[in-house]
Amino acid sequence: MLLARVDGHVVISTGHPSLKAQKIVLCTPVDEQGADTGPPFGAVDPIGAGRHTRVFVTTDGSWTQNTLHDMTSPIRNQVMGLVDAESILP
Repeated sequence: MLLARVDGHVVISTGHPSLKAQKIVLCTPVDEQGADTGPPFGAVDPIGAGRHTRVFVTTDGSWTQNTLHDMTSPIRNQVMGLVDAESILP
């Protein structure tokens, strides 16, 4: 699971059939303070995250393939949840 920020939406003209009608977002991994920790990547977004929203992303390709009902799908990342608020416990 990764903490990431949604930076935008991806539009493709041709792609794998499993991605037809799927919303794909461009995510950047971030740390707890919001600083970038890696390069951007694409993720399927079944929950409708908005731009600049912090999200949890799974990198388990088999989970994403099961969600898309296609075990040959090339995408491995999927938005799993939105971060509403953060708190630091002592």
